[in-house]
Amino acid sequence: MKKHWSVLICCCGLAAASIGISINSSGVFYTPVSKSLHMLRGTFSMHMTLFSLATAIMSLFVPKLYQKFSFKKILTISVIVAVVSTAAMALGKNAISFYILGIIRGMSTSLFSIVPITMIINGWFEKKHGLATSIAFGFSGLGGTLCSPVLSSIISSFNWQMGYLLKAVILLLLCLPAVLYPFSMNAKDEGLLPYGYQEKQETAQNQTTSSFHFMSVSFISFFIFGMLISCITSVTQHLPGYGESLGFPLTSCAILLSSGMMGNIVSKLVIGSLSDHFGEIKATLMMITVNILGIVLLIIGRSMTLLIIGAFLFGSCYSLGAVAVPLLTKYFFKTKNYARAFPTISFASNVGAAISLSMVGYIYDFFGSYIYAFIIALVMIFVSILLLMITTKTKEN
Repeated sequence: MKKHWSVLICCCGLAAASIGISINSSGVFYTPVSKSLHMLRGTFSMHMTLFSLATAIMSLFVPKLYQKFSFKKILTISVIVAVVSTAAMALGKNAISFYILGIIRGMSTSLFSIVPITMIINGWFEKKHGLATSIAFGFSGLGGTLCSPVLSSIISSFNWQMGYLLKAVILLLLCLPAVLYPFSMNAKDEGLLPYGYQEKQETAQNQTTSSFHFMSVSFISFFIFGMLISCITSVTQHLPGYGESLGFPLTSCAILLSSGMMGNIVSKLVIGSLSDHFGEIKATLMMITVNILGIVLLIIGRSMTLLIIGAFLFGSCYSLGAVAVPLLTKYFFKTKNYARAFPTISFASNVGAAISLSMVGYIYDFFGSYIYAFIIALVMIFVSILLLMITTKTKEN
């Protein structure tokens, strides 16, 4: 069983790189780069919208690519491209150059991000599947928590170009264990069995697995659920800008993003354990409640202390997109249909994140406040709860 946990460690590095560094630390660049190049924040953050759209489209093809080509070769090439394109961001002079690099980064990062990571975990863990998923994606929050203040400090002390170069180096170091350590996507491919595997569980699951249809009410409602939940996560990247709009210095505002990332880590670890003990749906609803409380505190908070607490609680939104959605996908559509269902759900999630990344920036540009973004997030959450109820009811029927 030792190799199972070694593979999980590799997944932790990939999650920290593809999500924690590539996405969750991007917020510290929005204000300094847009000011330096005299861009609207929404215009600059559009490169992350294109990043998410590219990731969304590529995620649809990830299972087929890994079935057709060598897992390690695709992983190695995608990591190299991601590192080089991230470093090249330091050479950006205009919006077009950032947009092109955003697309390249998104396409390459998708090949070692949520879809392949969850496929690896599904192939190596039967028992403690929720915990393993939580641990892996908890590191995505850890990457953002540790690197956001470091990158912010480098940007303040030197410049944002140096920040992107450091970001590329960290990205490479986090991916190296997965690139160098020999393992396959499925334990059975190496003559091993998934952790906690029991033959009778697989037999029972195959008997209860229902037919899968993309146009079913349950899948469509869950598709929209994944999109809306991921829209909410993009607000976190604007927390430094939100704090600055309230009159706090940028270096202090970076703490808000770090607090959000800390909430990211804790909530991901908690939701996995809750899922294993109480079930995926109850665990998801618990985290949604925490997220609502975080938004309320961010709206009413005017002291840095209250904002930090609100950001921490709001960070639970990441546990919904990164952990709850994959767990719910497996719960609703079963392991047998996971490789078919999840890439499409991941597509919806990335499209949701792509739309909101720029939308939040433009809301501030045109209204001079982030409050409207938080209100829209609350509406999305309540609609998501309704969609989750619809999915549950239709699957039960």
